[in-house]
Amino acid sequence: MARARSNNDDAVLGVLQEATTPLSAYQVLAALRDQGIQSPPVVYRALERLEKAGNIHRIEQLNAYIACCGLKHDEQMVLAVCTECKRVEEWPASAAIALIDQVAAERGFRASHKVIELRGTCAACSGAVPAKPTDGHGHDHGACGHDHCDHG
Repeated sequence: MARARSNNDDAVLGVLQEATTPLSAYQVLAALRDQGIQSPPVVYRALERLEKAGNIHRIEQLNAYIACCGLKHDEQMVLAVCTECKRVEEWPASAAIALIDQVAAERGFRASHKVIELRGTCAACSGAVPAKPTDGHGHDHGACGHDHCDHG
């Protein structure tokens, strides 16, 4: 049975929801010191629970976290991180995951964890005009004026 979200979980989630860029666990801890949270393990446990519940995403390349934009997605996502404005977009990864699963199975490899992350420049920062996404969603974790949740 899943544990109910605690006050610490809510505090950590609140910090990530208000953040303008992805935050490391220690940046989250620093933001919560005024609320009496002083211990790194408290933050790490909250991050783990929130990630498991689908409320946040861990950006492995940055060792940082973002709040999920709130849509329930039953599939894994691609996290696309803009190196200019720090915008993080979530894109459906079902086709990419299916291909990875097929290649892994052909080679007898059993993946226990799959993360697809891209780093580059978003459409707004590169001046490109993106195709309108049909089933993806993204959110702004940067300060460059992107829409906070563009749900296509």
